[in-house]
Amino acid sequence: MKRLHIVGCHRSGTTLLFELVTTCIKHDEHCQHERSIFKDKTICNGLYISKKPSDITHIQKIFLRDPDLHIIYLLRDPRSVVTSIHPSKSDRYFSSFERWLRYEAAAAPLKSHPRFFQINYEALVSLPDDVQANLCQQFPFLEQSHLFSEFAEYAQTSKEAQISLKGLRPVSKANVENWRQHLPRLSFQLERYPVLAEKLIEYGYEQNKDWLHVLEGISPRRQVYGEKPASPWKQKETNLRYWIMSLSYLSRKT
Repeated sequence: MKRLHIVGCHRSGTTLLFELVTTCIKHDEHCQHERSIFKDKTICNGLYISKKPSDITHIQKIFLRDPDLHIIYLLRDPRSVVTSIHPSKSDRYFSSFERWLRYEAAAAPLKSHPRFFQINYEALVSLPDDVQANLCQQFPFLEQSHLFSEFAEYAQTSKEAQISLKGLRPVSKANVENWRQHLPRLSFQLERYPVLAEKLIEYGYEQNKDWLHVLEGISPRRQVYGEKPASPWKQKETNLRYWIMSLSYLSRKT
């Protein structure tokens, strides 16, 4: 079977993209909301679509060795990522800039590979049909059933997806600059990770640092949850676990 797997930093829009693709691209099966490629043993005779944002951090080994695995990576303005709150935990910001950097570093070596396709969230919500056309051009085995812009007319989303998306509605760019409503959080992230300002220029989200004036006089809102990177020992344990799961995945493909 061919597998299309969606990854990206948490709160980058992977749930929206998954729902768009599973609603508007013809396929045989898809996972329910979210399932790691390392733990999923599903087999189908056709195209299978799945999603697990964090898989990007350890997917390189199996991706390079599995010719049937195709990846869509979603990239979003880090200001939007770090100021996004998941509805299931309304008192917490879900991702830090450290996580955005780590996920982007994992994706970077794969970006030139023909089975790896990057979608920018801002383009997805502004020009959804153009992004869909580019996706189908990149992966010619994909066949459109509906336009991305028609998603809300045909979607049958899971309960978990509806919570994450805050309800089923048409694709909209209304939240592209929603980070402006969370300036204390953004001030804290910039204080903790000053390189954020340079990365915005590097990735084309800003031409210069003039935007920083919106943070003048804003007191940082600190948050302990989700801010501390894993300890070296914890990271070694995680790497070992993924190494074992990677071997198991590849053994199923042979």
